[in-house]
Amino acid sequence: MRETGEPARPQFATEREVRDAYAARLSEFRPAESLWKTEHTYHPSLLRGDMRTVDELNRIRIWEFKIKAGFDGLGQVLTYIALARQELNFARPVLGVLAAFEIPDEICRTIEVLNLGIETVILPEALRLAGAAPQQHLPMPVPVIPVIADHKTDSQENN
Repeated sequence: MRETGEPARPQFATEREVRDAYAARLSEFRPAESLWKTEHTYHPSLLRGDMRTVDELNRIRIWEFKIKAGFDGLGQVLTYIALARQELNFARPVLGVLAAFEIPDEICRTIEVLNLGIETVILPEALRLAGAAPQQHLPMPVPVIPVIADHKTDSQENN
């Protein structure tokens, strides 16, 4: 809590807020895709994928959003791909997307070496606060104005 009695806001937006901000601007970031749904639930497990999109070739993408991707996020997207393919009886192509502000090289290497077919997306820094204003005002640096050595003009030199 702050001294004012208001709860302190987190320094970064939550994954859900980031997902919603990305979904709202999907046509800007992914013009060939359309938003199908956010928070899609897979029955009977009740697991939920963060977002589903569909591209021009009718391929479904299952998105998992993280602030910083880890092996847990990789496992989640693999699980959601499997559940989506079963749900659709393998009738349509289903691809996975792991989206985060930071994705460690080990995750990318794992995806590539094991040929998992999961796309990684580095989220734009502008979404880090998901449209909210920063909670702290950073001090503005004061510009340093150089002092020019005493410089005499022609009229001063003649005196």
